Amino acid sequence: MKSGRNKKNTIMFALLIVLILILLAEIFLWIWGTRQRQNEEREETESSEAASTFEEESSIEESSTFEEETSEPISEEVYYPEPNYHFQTDEIIVEVPDLSKEYTVAWVSDLHMVTDHEISDDILAEDLDAVQARYDFFQTADGVHGEDLLPEIIDYLNYGSYDAIIFGGDMLDYCSVSNMELLKSEFDRLNKKVPVLYIRADHDYGFWYGGDGFTEADAENMHQKMADGDDLNTKYLDFGEFVIIGVNRSTKDMFPEQYRILDEMFTNAASEGKPVIIATHVPYASKIDETNEVTLYDRSMEIRNKIYYWGGGNYVPNEVTSNFLDKIYREDTSVVEVLAGHLHAGWDGKLTEQVNQHIFEPAYLGSIGIIKFVPEKEEGE
Repeated sequence: MKSGRNKKNTIMFALLIVLILILLAEIFLWIWGTRQRQNEEREETESSEAASTFEEESSIEESSTFEEETSEPISEEVYYPEPNYHFQTDEIIVEVPDLSKEYTVAWVSDLHMVTDHEISDDILAEDLDAVQARYDFFQTADGVHGEDLLPEIIDYLNYGSYDAIIFGGDMLDYCSVSNMELLKSEFDRLNKKVPVLYIRADHDYGFWYGGDGFTEADAENMHQKMADGDDLNTKYLDFGEFVIIGVNRSTKDMFPEQYRILDEMFTNAASEGKPVIIATHVPYASKIDETNEVTLYDRSMEIRNKIYYWGGGNYVPNEVTSNFLDKIYREDTSVVEVLAGHLHAGWDGKLTEQVNQHIFEPAYLGSIGIIKFVPEKEEGE
């Protein structure tokens, strides 16, 4: 009896164990299923977010690419102030054959700027009075001196609209560290988009007040540090339809290398059929002066009391210079006009039947030249 009861208990215990195992199995399957569903939902969410992020990034990239492709580069505009000084303008019109449009070029020469007011390494004590006298002489009618006028000139040139600018010599009254520092700093303010031709003359290089401690080589080295490098090979302006050839240091006879460079410029212009304009500091003699309304000789004697141009007085050309002048005077010349300064007074007239010459008023009197190059009129117009 007892044995049967024990057997029954054993069976009941085994069934209980089986039920517990089944229950545990069901619990395990429920938990596993729940986690599987959570994982699937998480993967779907992450996939959806990733797709959304990709779409947003693609949209941003496409938008950015579109903006980059469609937007044009923005050029920063430079503001140039209007000058305070009221300049006089010496305006001329030059007709040039076969031009397709008009060109406007500014001319500045004979400023004779002085900035030294005390003894320095390049201004000797015994010369200070002479320097001061030069400073007092070169001023406008209303008392503005070169060191104050130069910044106004640069403002005027930047404020206007010019195809090029010519500095025609004697911007300085003499070369010194102080004069060159102001000249360079003001030239550096010029609109870099406008071509500049600077032909130097004797006063630009002059080293007269520094004694043995300041030489012509020092002056030349300082000019070579200017933006144009004072390079003879680049003293021209090519407008495509005509060229302006600059004659440097025209107060002296030409040396052979200078003539070679100028002759090459003439040759290049002729090979392309381009008319030539000559820019020089010292003017040239007229071969038909008696036909001019006011002769160059009379104007020169009136202002300077001597012949102040190439062809007489202290300006008798040597063979090299004469060869250059022949390029201007000959009948088949490609030269249309000569632009000059040096006289410190204006003059306009003919050098030959083919070539005109204009001498500009000096900048120290508050004058700036404006040259308008226009298409040559047909006969009968």
